[in-house]
Amino acid sequence: MEIGIIGFGRFGQFAAGILKKDFRVNVFDRKKPFRLPGIQSLSLSEVANKPILLLCVPISKIGSICREIHPFLTPGQLILDTCSVKEKPLREMAQALPRFVEIVGTHPLFGPDSASSGLQGLKIALCPVRCRRIRKIKDYLEGKGLQVIVTTPEKHDREMAHSQALFHFLAHGVAAMGIQLGPLSTPGPAKLFRDFKDVQNDSQQLFKDLQQMNRFAGPVRKRLVKSLSRIEAGLSGNSSKFGPKSKS
Repeated sequence: MEIGIIGFGRFGQFAAGILKKDFRVNVFDRKKPFRLPGIQSLSLSEVANKPILLLCVPISKIGSICREIHPFLTPGQLILDTCSVKEKPLREMAQALPRFVEIVGTHPLFGPDSASSGLQGLKIALCPVRCRRIRKIKDYLEGKGLQVIVTTPEKHDREMAHSQALFHFLAHGVAAMGIQLGPLSTPGPAKLFRDFKDVQNDSQQLFKDLQQMNRFAGPVRKRLVKSLSRIEAGLSGNSSKFGPKSKS
């Protein structure tokens, strides 16, 4: 079976490398002309009518790309996104795409760096919007060694605000400080800084979209900053600033 991929950035290239073992992979990307074994570069209209279509575009571009491909879609297609935010992109997909296509939101909870040793045991979230083949998709992904979590867009975004979005926020804060660990480092901080380095390889667009398009991310960031300020005040001598942990 053929699969189309729109967007050939870091994750699009990574996904194509995995999928070409099982599919004839066709790719469209505006900015990256390429020639790779087993992957065909086609026009947008040619890629958009493949039976399975994977959208590997920035979170903030999902709505516009869906409107652009609308004229080329055919009944029965399966269209999936790979966004790290799910509520807003899936709402835009449902509004922009015709009723005769199936839609599933996906979020691979890993990237090219964290999956460099293989997919075994890594997680992927699925958010079905309108799809009759969710069992088949789940079976295929589990056959690749992935742990599949079927969830709702709201639950996904709420949990991601406390994990991925917050982690990226911390990683960018450390990067902005220009800290470089020397040889005098214990194992825990050394691992944390290596993990920070992995996400610092991601694009600024991804970072901004993670923070701005997940409605739960802003309040979580503010709670973190408030907690750190309270801790700093306590360490500066005003012990009354140490309060109980927030349970919200």
